[in-house]
Amino acid sequence: MAKQLQFSKKVSIFNNTIEFPESPGVYKFYNDSEDIIYIGKAKILSNRLSSYLSSNKDDTRKLQRLKKSIKFVEFIITDTESDALLLEQSLIRKIKPPFNIQFRDDKSYPAIHISSKHEFPAIFMSRKKEKNTTKFGPFANVGAMKENINLVRSVFKIRNCKDLIFNNRSRPCIEYQLEKCSAPCVSEISKIEYAQEVKDANKFLSGETESVLKNLYDKMDKYSQNKDYERAILYREKIKSIRSIERKQNILSNFKNLDVISIKTNKIQTCISVIIVEDGWIQSSSNYYPEKNEPLSISDLFSAFLENYISMNLDRKKINILCNIKPSVDTQDFINSFRSNKVKILSKNSSNKALIDLSESQAEDGLLRNRNFIWVEDSIKELSRRLELRSINRIEAFDISHTSGKEVSASCVVFDKSGPRKKDYRLMNIKENQNNDYAALGEAISRRIKNINSKKGKLPELIVIDGGRGQLNSVIKKLNKNVLNEVSFIAISKGPNRNEKYDFIHLTHSSKPIEINSNRSLAKLVQLIRNESHRFSLFHHRRRRKKSFMNSELDLIDGIGQKYSKRLIRHFGGILNLKQASISDLQKVNGIGPKKAKIIFESFMS
Repeated sequence: MAKQLQFSKKVSIFNNTIEFPESPGVYKFYNDSEDIIYIGKAKILSNRLSSYLSSNKDDTRKLQRLKKSIKFVEFIITDTESDALLLEQSLIRKIKPPFNIQFRDDKSYPAIHISSKHEFPAIFMSRKKEKNTTKFGPFANVGAMKENINLVRSVFKIRNCKDLIFNNRSRPCIEYQLEKCSAPCVSEISKIEYAQEVKDANKFLSGETESVLKNLYDKMDKYSQNKDYERAILYREKIKSIRSIERKQNILSNFKNLDVISIKTNKIQTCISVIIVEDGWIQSSSNYYPEKNEPLSISDLFSAFLENYISMNLDRKKINILCNIKPSVDTQDFINSFRSNKVKILSKNSSNKALIDLSESQAEDGLLRNRNFIWVEDSIKELSRRLELRSINRIEAFDISHTSGKEVSASCVVFDKSGPRKKDYRLMNIKENQNNDYAALGEAISRRIKNINSKKGKLPELIVIDGGRGQLNSVIKKLNKNVLNEVSFIAISKGPNRNEKYDFIHLTHSSKPIEINSNRSLAKLVQLIRNESHRFSLFHHRRRRKKSFMNSELDLIDGIGQKYSKRLIRHFGGILNLKQASISDLQKVNGIGPKKAKIIFESFMS
């Protein structure tokens, strides 16, 4: 089965139909020959990439030539802008694209080092490759790196002096008085205690903060129970320091050579993302798609791809693979058939979780970017048959978004037999700010029809409303008979417990809704239309409400009430630090799961 399946690698054609990611990352431009001609980074990819789609009178000749040469684009999404900067510089050094400026002063980024061979290790920063040290980094933000060193020294009291000075001390230096060193040079701390502090510092810099905190809590409780309050307070202060300044380390990758493979799927298609790490740097990212939609499980699809991928890369000396799902028993047998451990599957753990997360985000983005809508034409024919319409050439769907009746927005998405027509999407700010979806839908659809008629355009055969019979009846009452004679209207509502498996279509001429869960083709089309309408409306609404603050920026985020706002501000120490947090950072706050973290992150990025 694995050998029969074919997977195709795709890059996106660069034009204004692409919906660019609303996240930080790196972009690569290709020419007609699919050669990389430019690599760039951005805090928000959509803002940067859209600027390349239009010409500007202030563009330099070089920029004009670049814009004319761009044919394809590829993205690599990162957690932070600093990670994007590191990745951009790494790729530019390796690939040397013709439109990138190369600087002679090409110094490397600094890293934190802790000496590993010394009896009392020291902590220091360096841009060089240091021997006999444990390395953390590199860091794009030197200020953040120095802050991390200061934090480690204030909490764990690790020395930062040169070995020559250390060996010749007869009394503690000023660093001991400032409580940034435990003065091991004059035996103010035992070798065993110092080794434990170094161990905790290594764990902290590796991101194992919770493990460090647990150890500190245990020691604080122990000394408190023994009524050694002075030492208990010492550990309490260490805990407070970590909690108040705790941040995710901007470490790009601690793996030398690795292929990170993740699979993601939705109801329509599957995407497999492959990230290549060489010499500790991410070098490339590619997305693959099954050429045929075979009725296979995710496990079978992934096994088929993995066997094909390994077979295509057997010329390499060694293949280290990290996957987001476990390979099947048959695939594991296939891997074990190679001699000398040529192919090795690494286990997922806390140290490589960031790479898995990055690969999964690439696959999810690939699902959004590579939509195959060949099936839509047949589904529209089926919808036409069920609604007893002669034909449907164009569908327009409407949805409403608002926050407590404020910043009310309406979206209009358009579909034809080829799928979504994003060029024809429209957005409307509803004039009456009120918590009334019925009135907002009526206003949006009336304005849309009026606009089409004023331009002597062609009305759609079908208009879809996200809602039930109430919304449908309310809209119908506001329209004149001529419109109702030309356009059919339906409303889509979810079944019990808002389960989309049991969607209903509500009709204007019948009180009995159509249940569509038994018709897979029809259900897939209806769910696509509704979800796309909701997504587009919510996207516009989030952008609009950023311009009108109520009390706090957190108040504008759906599902984040006063309780969670206090927790977030308390954890990060302020709104500025909160804005810089990644999704994984946000999930460290009590009560903030993956879903809420993603909503908060996307709200600040939009």
